[in-house]
Amino acid sequence: MNIHVPSTYEIYRGWQSIQGTGLEIGSPLLVGAVLVLACGMVVFLLPTFIACRRRVHNTAVVAVVNCTLGMTGVGWVIALLMACLLETDTSRHARLRRSEPATFLTVP
Repeated sequence: MNIHVPSTYEIYRGWQSIQGTGLEIGSPLLVGAVLVLACGMVVFLLPTFIACRRRVHNTAVVAVVNCTLGMTGVGWVIALLMACLLETDTSRHARLRRSEPATFLTVP
């Protein structure tokens, strides 16, 4: 029993024969796919970006919820609500200086 293992040259020649059949990926398609992927990642990580921009006290918690549960859609909405409604660092420091008790939805 003889088993034929193709050489690198045979694989390369086979690839060249496929290229002329219209199965090649063009540059515009590749650039479009990369742009769609980049825009999708920005939208997916939007709650994390908002939490960082607002300087939310628990930014790491928002990022973890966003990255682990964000794919479900419900987790993404929860992360977005956390990013928009959680207490910011400046309001937290001001509250601690006044020694007021914490609430979950402290108005910024």
